[in-house]
Amino acid sequence: MKMVRIELADGRAYDDIVGHGLLAKAGTQCRALGLGDRCALVYDKALEQTALPQVLDSLKSAGFEVVVIGFGKGERGKRLESVETIIGSMIEAGLDRGTWVAALGGGVVGDLAGFVAASFLRGVDVVQMPTTIVAQVDAGLGGKTGVNHPLGKNLIGAFHQPRLVLSDTSTLRHLPEAERVAGLAEVVKHSVIRDEELFRFLEDKIESVISMEIDADSLDWLIARNASIKAGVVAADEREAGLRAILNYGHTIGHAIEVATDYQIYRHGEAVILGMIGAGRIAAQLGVWSQEDEARQQALLTRLGIPPGIAAVSAEQILARTKSDKKWRDGKLRFILPRRIGDAYVADDIEQEAVRAGIAHVQDLDRMASQ
Repeated sequence: MKMVRIELADGRAYDDIVGHGLLAKAGTQCRALGLGDRCALVYDKALEQTALPQVLDSLKSAGFEVVVIGFGKGERGKRLESVETIIGSMIEAGLDRGTWVAALGGGVVGDLAGFVAASFLRGVDVVQMPTTIVAQVDAGLGGKTGVNHPLGKNLIGAFHQPRLVLSDTSTLRHLPEAERVAGLAEVVKHSVIRDEELFRFLEDKIESVISMEIDADSLDWLIARNASIKAGVVAADEREAGLRAILNYGHTIGHAIEVATDYQIYRHGEAVILGMIGAGRIAAQLGVWSQEDEARQQALLTRLGIPPGIAAVSAEQILARTKSDKKWRDGKLRFILPRRIGDAYVADDIEQEAVRAGIAHVQDLDRMASQ
């Protein structure tokens, strides 16, 4: 078991506990926080036969009264209507300000339940229990919560830090391979923007991580290493005034692809893979990133798996959707670009033509792969 401490301003802090078998101990861990006796457990319905019984039994054994609320609509259901439905269930159950929320699932459930916690009675505590790679290395910690709008992803939300994150890495072994690949996109992202040693580890081990032919200690190390990267960035810039924006590497084009395809074709991580390829090409064309490093990223992402089909999507529609992204400020696009493996920066004025060229490059790769 590994512990990652997320230090925030004004002496605030919380732990991300990483290890195998943690969900069976959720009740004990949550009781130690001094939380209220009543809990709204918002969970992914895909976990009804696996993680849910463990968590529910553990919470009840620790003396918590649990209101169980399932969510099964995926990214397309991460909307205000779902927030209203969940909060309605909480009101009907008579929950009050002493209530806390547990989020059990992947990034979608973590974002949604976190926003519910931030909104219900103007804010109650939340404990994140992420069960996917993307949630354990990224979405489950850092306090970003929110839902989508038809015009853009995560445009409605709030910063609401959890009291605790429980990352049970044994849940990752039960994920479909496509989900593992999508989650590992965020791991690659962290390595490109912040950690060359991690990038070299992935160059050496990516296939064994995808297949989960990796021992428990190594898997715990990998998840904790990524959590530490995010913790360091969040500690330096909790509300994304500057540095934290680098965590959006690959996401500007990636989010635009998700919205342009109505969340029907690509998982979030798959869209981020495409977004990193596009951002890497923009950086190389601007001369801020070497062709060698771009080639290393391309090779690693190819081994991870580049999702097909983007050539059939309208490039102009993708470009238009970048203009609805949260990273537009004062009419200028803030784009995250790499300078070298392990170092990225915020570029505050990327021209539309450069973005169009980056999108075209991704589509050209898709066309070549299909020939």
